[in-house]
Amino acid sequence: MSSRNALSAGARLTRRALCASIAVLLAATALPTLALDAAPSPNATINLIRLMVKKGLISQADADGLITQANTEAAQAQRAAATAQAAAPVADGAQPGDVRVAYVPQSVRNEIRDQVKQEVIAQAKTEHWAEPNALPEWLDRISWSGDIRVRNEWWLYSRNNSPYFIDYATLNRNGPFDINQISQGVNPPILNSQQNRLNILDMQAHLAMTAKVADTVTAGVRIGTGNDNNPVSTTQALGGGLVKKDIWLDRAWIQWQPYSWGSLTFGRMADPFFVTDLIYSPELNFDGIAGKFKVPFNSDFEGFATAGMFPIQYTGNNSPAQGFGYDKNQSNSRWLSAAQLGLTWHIDEDMKWSTALAYYFFDGMRGKLSAPCPIYTGVDYCSTDDDAPSYMLKGNTLFLLRDIVPDPSSPSNYAQPQFVGLSYDYHLANVTSTFDFKIGETPARIQADYVRNMAYHAKDALTRYANGLGTPVNNYESSTSATESGPYKSGPVGWLVRGILGNPNPMAANEWNVTFGYKYLQPDAALDGLTDVNFHLGGTNAKGFIFTADYGIATRTWLSARYFNAKQVFGPPLSIDVVQLEINTKF
Repeated sequence: MSSRNALSAGARLTRRALCASIAVLLAATALPTLALDAAPSPNATINLIRLMVKKGLISQADADGLITQANTEAAQAQRAAATAQAAAPVADGAQPGDVRVAYVPQSVRNEIRDQVKQEVIAQAKTEHWAEPNALPEWLDRISWSGDIRVRNEWWLYSRNNSPYFIDYATLNRNGPFDINQISQGVNPPILNSQQNRLNILDMQAHLAMTAKVADTVTAGVRIGTGNDNNPVSTTQALGGGLVKKDIWLDRAWIQWQPYSWGSLTFGRMADPFFVTDLIYSPELNFDGIAGKFKVPFNSDFEGFATAGMFPIQYTGNNSPAQGFGYDKNQSNSRWLSAAQLGLTWHIDEDMKWSTALAYYFFDGMRGKLSAPCPIYTGVDYCSTDDDAPSYMLKGNTLFLLRDIVPDPSSPSNYAQPQFVGLSYDYHLANVTSTFDFKIGETPARIQADYVRNMAYHAKDALTRYANGLGTPVNNYESSTSATESGPYKSGPVGWLVRGILGNPNPMAANEWNVTFGYKYLQPDAALDGLTDVNFHLGGTNAKGFIFTADYGIATRTWLSARYFNAKQVFGPPLSIDVVQLEINTKF
């Protein structure tokens, strides 16, 4: 039974293979025959199987099995084709490499268009490339500012002033001066101490440019007026035959501020320290490098610090030009090294107190007596001539710098051309304090300032050199004789107190302030060449009252009236009153 079944199955497989082969051969003749029978099936395989049954190649039972299998496979193929057709892209004529974009609704396209338009317009306005005749973008990083002041002033000297004040600043500037000529009736330069100067019309002007070079770098240049290149004033006298006025480079600096709490400034800059006008002129600028730092401890307290190094004077590279022939002077550069620590206390919304302690170390300012100097041989330079201060006013203790060798041919009457130098060093300890508050709705301020020259020792000026060399030539008390002087008298202390009622800086119409203060500055408390030139016409060895008033007449424009009443601290009488009326504007 099993053998027969195996033979029957083998026969069936043989028949099926044969049928498949014959189906291909008979496909061409099958179509006419199918047309004569029942309606043909859409499935070509089924039509072939029916034809094979009709030809007797296979039995009807075998044909029925093959038809069932063909229908199943056809249904599976239709389902796969339908899935592929649904996934296939619509034939839209796209070529290889084309990019298909999903449909974007018109409302979305309008929104995108408006947004892009706004961004382009904003960029065009910023960079000016859409505006005709517009300036380039980099000019937006540059700002301009300036100020102009026109002043009329009076210098009033007491008739009781001594007439015997040597102008040592002019002596150095025009010198050397042969002091031997004094015995022959030729006086050195003399300060005016008794003749008033009325209605002196002058002006001051500054123009500054500041550029934001980068996020952390700012640079600035300022030019200003001035009668000369002195460091403490840019006041320019008017008149003089209506000649044109000079312009000077007043400031030029680069500031690098990598952090909000700290910056470094290089070049010629405004005074970086927290100060009053006790030891420095308000118009004094500093040459060098300064760092400024702020440390907010909390909402009420903020610390600040400033430090810097500033060159004051250099030895000339070829100094002396003639002097002792091949010998050149060693470097004797003079520098100011300074540091200041301070604290600001915001007591409340209308009350603030700031105080700072500073130390200003002026290195090498003290003059030195020269080596024996044989002027009679024809040399025109002594070894310490460079020690003469590059700029000075009046008040500091001075001595004759040159140790001149007598002329052997005339030992009792020989030329003694001299410069003067400073008798002391200047190492200044300074405490400055400002208290801001309000009286009702009116701003008010109290200032206090104290300085002491820690390098001052009175006897040093008298005993420094033997045989009377190095003895001070000024700062002696008055004497009953015109040909004699009283004892030497100087001091290292200075202080200032001032009260201000009203807006300290009136920048609008009808803003105002009034000020009353008192200043006291002993001869060697500070360098006289750096002080305010309005009080006692500059210098040290002065004390007196200060009255000022400001009144705003328009935006950034105001009128000022100032009265400085000052006289000497020590020595012969020298009382000088200065009255100033002025109009100021800033832009």
